[in-house]
Amino acid sequence: MSSQVHDRPAEQQRTYGNWRLGRGAGLFGLGPAGTIAAFLVMVLAAAMLPVSSLAALITAVVGVLALAPLAIRVNGRTGFQVLTARVAWWLTRARRHHVYVSGVASRVTDAHQLPGVLARSEVYEVETGRAGRLAVVVVPQSRHYTVTLRCAPEGMDLVDQAVIDARVGHLAVWLAALSREPHLVQAQVTVETTPDPGTRLAAEVAATSRPDAPALALQVLDDVVRSSPAGSATVDTRVSLTYTAPAGRSMSHEDVCREVAARLPHLHAGLTGATGAGIVPMSARSLAAVVRAAYDPAAALDLARDPHLAPDWTQAGPVATRESWDSYRHDSGVSRTWCMVEAPRGVVYSRLFSRLTDPDPQLLRKRVTMIYRPYSPAEAARLVESDKRDARFLASKKPRPSARDLTDLAAAEQAAEEEATGAGVVRFTVLVTATVADEKHLSEATGVIRARAGEARLALRPMYGCQAAGFAASLPAGVVLPTHATIPF
Repeated sequence: MSSQVHDRPAEQQRTYGNWRLGRGAGLFGLGPAGTIAAFLVMVLAAAMLPVSSLAALITAVVGVLALAPLAIRVNGRTGFQVLTARVAWWLTRARRHHVYVSGVASRVTDAHQLPGVLARSEVYEVETGRAGRLAVVVVPQSRHYTVTLRCAPEGMDLVDQAVIDARVGHLAVWLAALSREPHLVQAQVTVETTPDPGTRLAAEVAATSRPDAPALALQVLDDVVRSSPAGSATVDTRVSLTYTAPAGRSMSHEDVCREVAARLPHLHAGLTGATGAGIVPMSARSLAAVVRAAYDPAAALDLARDPHLAPDWTQAGPVATRESWDSYRHDSGVSRTWCMVEAPRGVVYSRLFSRLTDPDPQLLRKRVTMIYRPYSPAEAARLVESDKRDARFLASKKPRPSARDLTDLAAAEQAAEEEATGAGVVRFTVLVTATVADEKHLSEATGVIRARAGEARLALRPMYGCQAAGFAASLPAGVVLPTHATIPF
């Protein structure tokens, strides 16, 4: 991802864009590996002709049948990927891995551990001095270490457009700096909206009021607390950074956690210009409370009223879950997670995702997670040049290239030019999780998310067959989906 900035007159807003999906050059939509396999099949069939025409025909037919699932596209995925997902889901159901029970009713653990890819996760706390204690989530099977910052963004209401453009510029610089951060695997920004319990305003007034204040001021504050509606929404913004252990070095989890904590001040300072003040690292208790409330929305009210009720990380998981093909039942909530399959085409404005992240009263909870995986400078240079060559090949192999092919070629060339001048290249995706109280409300939640995705010009699809993993990936726990997809559990 690179930013496309157009200089406009002062009365017009700045636009952004140049998001593109990399496509490998190949014949018949097979891609590079599939094209090589097709040539090998043709060579093998031709070599069988002198021996037997029937053997050559059988070789060609078997090769076509084997390569057909790679050429067929179903909603942006190859037929082979669709079949693999179906088979994996059938095996999961057959082994009853889609059902999870913890606590005293479980044969596996007597604690309420997190399910799935987070079952073996741990939390270490590191003392950072002025910033207090910092929680680091460790996923041992992938050797990933995640720190989370809670942000208090100022929003865009009553803010000049020039200030908003400056914040977007700071965010772009921060993302570009991530590509030079050693051992950084992933960064994610999570915006979660929940119903306000009605106690935050009263707690804030009680904490900031003084007994010797004027009686009129105290009376006004008391009237505001009593008359303020409790049906408003709470918006929490969190930034999670996931590191991997240095290769070739024998380091314990504690040593890696201390090294990760030492790098945090630099990234903290770079993020301040994009989100404003109020950035604080999350402790182990507060992080466990966030995860506990996500799995059990009914407990969120008690956790908000009394932070001392926050559990340990080993008790932050749900009592029971059941994963379905297109939904995920967990304690007192039912969730559905969508993933982005296509970024907005063309140019967009800075307020593109505002409606997607705004609270929706029809939903019990909504979590929008933007995941960034930066390329290193060397990988970015190789990637943009490869994309440019592939785009030229796809446009030149047709007598009359389509407008989309020409636009993709122009975007690839512009991305290569911007990378050569120092811009960063980042892979990104968007996960949207909607939680309701009962399954009968899932259809209404689906309609709400589709409408918001349409306003954001995003193409979203439910994460069929992997709802539990998608739900866990949207939490501030450092789940890197491509890595966990290749690790047996």
